[in-house]
Amino acid sequence: MTTLPGSPSAEVRLREELNQTLRNGPFSAALHLAIERSGLTLGEIRDWLGERGAHLSLATLSYWRRGRSRPERAKSLDAVKLLESLLDLPQDGLVALLGPRRARGRWIGHITGSVTPHVLFGDHRPERVLEEIGIGHRGRLRRMSTQVQVEVGPERLVHRICVREVIEALVDRVTHCGVLYIANEEPDRPPRLRVVRNARLGEVRVDRTVGLIAAEMVFDRVLQTGDRALLEYEWHFDQGMHVVNYEHRFIDPVREYLLEACFAAEAIPAHCRRYDRRTALAPESNQTELWIGGSGTALVAETDVPAGIVGMRWMWSEQPSATG
Repeated sequence: MTTLPGSPSAEVRLREELNQTLRNGPFSAALHLAIERSGLTLGEIRDWLGERGAHLSLATLSYWRRGRSRPERAKSLDAVKLLESLLDLPQDGLVALLGPRRARGRWIGHITGSVTPHVLFGDHRPERVLEEIGIGHRGRLRRMSTQVQVEVGPERLVHRICVREVIEALVDRVTHCGVLYIANEEPDRPPRLRVVRNARLGEVRVDRTVGLIAAEMVFDRVLQTGDRALLEYEWHFDQGMHVVNYEHRFIDPVREYLLEACFAAEAIPAHCRRYDRRTALAPESNQTELWIGGSGTALVAETDVPAGIVGMRWMWSEQPSATG
C-alpha cells in the first residue's frame, strides 16, 4: 500500500526524523526537515524574517538548507533563533547543532601543504566564480587521484580532454565539488563540459574575457566523512583547439597524478617534456624529456604531488623549441 505524503503515518515519520536530526544533526538536515514539515516556501520564510528585521536572501536560506554554507555571524544566528520560533522548534534546537563558532578566514579547513587559488591562477576570478556557484568550502573534500588524457588529432588540434578523479569527503554530507578550465589559447571559445559518470552537471559560469569556465558537479549520492567517489568528465572543443601544452593546477596535494597525451599518427611531435611550476607566475622548471611510445602516447605518472602546477608541453619540428 502506498502512503500519501499528507497521510498521518507520513507526518509521524517526518516528525520522528526531525526529532532525531535535532538530536544528532547536521544543522542543514534539521532545517530542511523543519521547513518540509511547516509547508512554507523559502520566499514566505524570507518575508517573515524580513518583517522582523532579519534580512536574508533566498540564496542564503537555500545554502543553509542544502549544507552549502552555515550561519556564522551574530546577525545570522539571530535569524536562526527566529527560524526556531517560526518553524515551531525547541529554543536553541537549531543553534545547538551549529556548535562552537568556527575560525573565519581564508584558511578555514586548511589541508596541510595546500595553497590559495590566487597563487595558482594569479587571478582572483577563478575562486570568485566558484563561490558564485556555491563552491566556497575549502577542506570539505580532497582529490586523491587525478588522471587526465589529452587527445591530439591528426590536424594537431585537441577536441577532447578526459578527466577521472577519485575524491574523498573530509566532513559529512558532501554533495558537490567544483571544476575549472581556462582556455588561454582562445579565451572566447572555452570548452563544453560533459559529465560521464557518478555525477550530474549543476550550475555553470563562463567568462569569455579570460576563457574561464567553472562548473558545479553534483554527486549522485551524499558522501559522509571518509567516503570516496570516482568522477569522470570531459572537456569538449567542438571546432578543435590548437594546444601545445596541458597543465593541471593542484590547490591541495594529491596522492596520484597521471597525465597522458595521445597523438594521432599524423601529429607525433618531435619533443615532449614534463615540467612543473609552484605558482602561476613562476617559470617552468624541473623539465624532463618524455618518451613517445609506439602507440603515440607520452605519460607523466607521479605520486605524492605537492600543491602547485604540473604539466606537459609538446613541440613539432617546424615550431620553435622554446614557447611561451
